[in-house]
Amino acid sequence: MSKRTFRLSSLLLIMLSIAIAAPAQKKKHKKKKKAQQTEAVQPVVLGIVQSPAIAEASGIAASKALPAHFWTHNDSGNKPEVYLLDNKGQLVSTIHLEGVFNRDWEDIAEGPGPMPHKQYVYVGDIGNNVQIDLRTRILRFPAPVQVPGKKENVKPDVLHVAFADGPRDAETLMVDPIGRYFYIVSKREKAVGIYKASLDFKDGDRAVFQKVGTVPYTWITAGDISQDGRHIVIKNKDQIFYWHRNAGESVEAAMARAAMVLPYVPEKQGEGVTFSIDNSGYITISEGKKPAVNFYPHKF
Repeated sequence: MSKRTFRLSSLLLIMLSIAIAAPAQKKKHKKKKKAQQTEAVQPVVLGIVQSPAIAEASGIAASKALPAHFWTHNDSGNKPEVYLLDNKGQLVSTIHLEGVFNRDWEDIAEGPGPMPHKQYVYVGDIGNNVQIDLRTRILRFPAPVQVPGKKENVKPDVLHVAFADGPRDAETLMVDPIGRYFYIVSKREKAVGIYKASLDFKDGDRAVFQKVGTVPYTWITAGDISQDGRHIVIKNKDQIFYWHRNAGESVEAAMARAAMVLPYVPEKQGEGVTFSIDNSGYITISEGKKPAVNFYPHKF
């Protein structure tokens, strides 16, 4: 082998080594960066839900009527019960909803209702995996202002729900306290739909939700509007998307802008998100036994 050939061969070997090493180093750097980001956004664990009654928590709502408490519920096929947790995630009361069943309860919210200056709890029986005309409903009952007994029975008002463009699968129910509207965000489309209907209804009424926008995300499993109406979040498995709402602006107008991605550590099956009442952060919960109630401090 000539000296020139040897030098060329050596040069090629060096270049090949660099080419092989570069992606590995890049991948390693990405993993390290992701680990650092995850470490930086670790939430404050308010508590672990110990009650065996709550095994498929599919929504969470901070209570304005009962500060330092949260409403939650199980997913489809479970008992028609809403659970009140304290700020350590411990079950303090079970509210059995009479005359209804848990077809596919997917989200929960607390907000204004028919009586002025009074809070109501709203349960979204809005899941529809097969996307055919099922009994999609929103259930409403007055939020207690004192912690109720360990077990209570309540007969909720029922709003029958339809969508103007046909049946939708949805897991996000939000209440707008400013405009007095319900918002439902669909789940499965490449760009999920935002649907809107009046918050005001009488027991047994039917509402047709109109499509008022889309957002470029998919597999949306939860959402919330803050109690002052100025902040909006929705989430999927891996991310939480946030919008600030300006004075005089509708929810759909705010959501037409690009979202901000908030810090979030993905949970096993995170299907609940809510703002703290004082807007000092946001709370998440996951399906599964003994889920954590996670608080992310954030200055909005």
